[in-house]
Amino acid sequence: MKLLVLFLSLFLPDLHPFHSSVTEMSYNQKDQSWEISIRLFQDDLEQSVSSAIAKKYRMIPGDEASEKELDTYLRKHFRFHAGKQISTPYRWLGTEQQQDAIWVYLEIPTTSDLAGSYLENSIFLEIFEDQTNLVQWASAGQKKSYLFRKSQEIQQLSR
Repeated sequence: MKLLVLFLSLFLPDLHPFHSSVTEMSYNQKDQSWEISIRLFQDDLEQSVSSAIAKKYRMIPGDEASEKELDTYLRKHFRFHAGKQISTPYRWLGTEQQQDAIWVYLEIPTTSDLAGSYLENSIFLEIFEDQTNLVQWASAGQKKSYLFRKSQEIQQLSR
């Protein structure tokens, strides 16, 4: 049996049963900022960024060059829209590795509510047909969830 598993692992590509990301957004009243954490599968992340920059990319949490490439990728695929104007008002805080996932931490310092603005979450959608991106949003005791996928990449945030 071990020989069969070894044989298959040598000749079959790494397969995920699914492709997804999870984003948590919560408003910190004390600091007056939105705290955002995004969980990404590391192999999906490396494949998508490699494709975007047309060279081999390896994610190394804490490495400045690696994080800069990821930040550039996210600013194209995780964006806020106010009307027709596109903005990426967040600050990059860093990354953390957790087993086969990378957590990305962002912050939006603001006193305003993001309700009414539009969120674009097209992370990995250019690579994986079955990619889904779940966003969970919490503010003032209220919670909302949004599911992003191909043809549903931009959604209006509401209370």
